Amino acid sequence: MSKKSDKPGDPVKEVAGTVGNVAPEMFPEVNEEQQHIIPPFVETKPEQPTGVFEIVPGMTVEEMTAMFFDEKTLIEPPYKVWQLNSKGHRYYYRYDDNGEPEFFPSVTTILSQTLPKAPHLIQWIAEKGIEEAERYKGERAAYGTFMHAAFEELLINRAYDLDGLKGKLKEYIEVYRLPDDFIYYADDLKKDVLAFAQFVLDYDVRPLAVEIALVHPYYKYAGMIDCPCTMLAKIGGDERINAIVDFKSGRKGFYEESEIQLGMYRDMWNVNFEQFPVTRIFNFSPKDWRKKPSYNLKEQTNSPNIKKIPYLLEIAAIEDEKRDNTFTAVNGLVVLDDAPDLTNNVISLSLSELIKTKAPKDATPDENTDAADKVKADADAPEPTPEPEVKKTKIVKRAGKTAKEAENKPATTRTTVKRTVAPDKEQKPAKEPKKPKNENKKKLLNDDPEI
Repeated sequence: MSKKSDKPGDPVKEVAGTVGNVAPEMFPEVNEEQQHIIPPFVETKPEQPTGVFEIVPGMTVEEMTAMFFDEKTLIEPPYKVWQLNSKGHRYYYRYDDNGEPEFFPSVTTILSQTLPKAPHLIQWIAEKGIEEAERYKGERAAYGTFMHAAFEELLINRAYDLDGLKGKLKEYIEVYRLPDDFIYYADDLKKDVLAFAQFVLDYDVRPLAVEIALVHPYYKYAGMIDCPCTMLAKIGGDERINAIVDFKSGRKGFYEESEIQLGMYRDMWNVNFEQFPVTRIFNFSPKDWRKKPSYNLKEQTNSPNIKKIPYLLEIAAIEDEKRDNTFTAVNGLVVLDDAPDLTNNVISLSLSELIKTKAPKDATPDENTDAADKVKADADAPEPTPEPEVKKTKIVKRAGKTAKEAENKPATTRTTVKRTVAPDKEQKPAKEPKKPKNENKKKLLNDDPEI
């Protein structure tokens, strides 16, 4: 795909080739227990057919496929985007014309490296303490991830079963090993879905893509864009606009980072889809409403903070020059009485070498490109390794009148690798006794800054 910029998002000035180095701290320490399972520097066959592949212990790669893409309106970018994850750090990469992996920092990584910590965030950490602040930060991130998945389901299917949300949340808690009392968020998440549904109805939001990863080929960054779409310019009006809407879970408004993030997403989208440019950008978040669904919607199109983007990219490039991009693994047996050469127990690989030798076979350019031929020619294995079968899920639109009307609309669903973990159905319990609200959870929603 030509994308997610890995996106989506985000945006500009030329710092070509310098922002793509990866800091060593982005990779996990190899402990004593793991040493014997680090494979040698040879090509290996992945065993997981899920779309997410562990290339070394603690480090995974995943092909980033949009949850939805309007193929009738847009021309898909000619590249695929892959995501590299290690201990919470994230990088994107794609293959260049020579079959070499090209790395891009995410928009959020660039902003975290270059923007000073906001005073309100410093105060919040001071009040809670570092340990409690980190715990809350993780809990908030988990809430936002689930909320995003619910919004995406509503956008794609144009339907959402609120009665099934609690079952999805239970499985989400199990998969990510969240505290049991996280289930108390179910009612708040239902309200969030209704608030988002109200926004979609008010502005007649029609997605062009959902959760799409893109790269900016000139300014060398990538990101994931929540919702590029067409929508009404104002409630009740007739004018439609091309826009990007970025979802936030915070109740107290939006911050400088959100404005700049949207500006970078817009630039990234427009360089990939010149035939369908975005002209306006918005932040969305649900409100803590009582009787009628309501939400925050703030336009960031003309934010003065967006003018900082070229300078932030320059700073990110300078910081990146200080870092090494090698990955070091330690393995093998050490026998002191044999006067060993300890360098034989050390393997140092560049990030590019690591990807080319450890990533799955299908993490290569499209089969019909010259670059693909080059990658195959350079492979160490004498026999080609069969591509792992990736289980795909077809996104299904709501049946009945809505699906019938969709026949005359440009948007179409596409086959995707589903990355959410929430189940589709739950067994509805018979009159479950109402549990008391967790006030600490409620305070998180209403009191915490956007992290």
